Amino acid sequence: MIKCGIIGCGKVGDFHARGYLKSEEAELTAVVSGHFERAEAFAKKYDGVKACRSIKEMADLGVQAVSICTPHPLHAKVAVEAIECGMHVAIEKPLASSLEDCDAILNAAAKKGVKVSTICQRRFYLPSIRVKEAIEQGKIGRPILGTVNMFGWRDEA
Repeated sequence: MIKCGIIGCGKVGDFHARGYLKSEEAELTAVVSGHFERAEAFAKKYDGVKACRSIKEMADLGVQAVSICTPHPLHAKVAVEAIECGMHVAIEKPLASSLEDCDAILNAAAKKGVKVSTICQRRFYLPSIRVKEAIEQGKIGRPILGTVNMFGWRDEA
């Protein structure tokens, strides 16, 4: 069982919490937010989850992996802090707000020997798969820039 935590207690954090609770391999252990009161309210929704005041406190509880669900500009700061505590991190897209911040995350992970991933749920959408295949097959040349406008609604299903 992997002890997991969530950094950032907003709407996206709830999606991660429900995912952890459905997993037979994960135990949602702790949450942290920039505002402790928000972490407390979030933790109360999930039995046995502890609200923490810091990422270090999460590490002291034995948290091994975290989901980072903070606003984009905070990704690098909290990711590096979690990595330095020895935690594996899954970061909501984008990985960070600048190339320098991305490098800081990846360098910290390499130094500490932990895993980092970025969550890009739309990679499994049929249009995304078709574009990837077209690129791999050389049908559209070598892209140097891409823009996507998506119109639609996603329900909980």
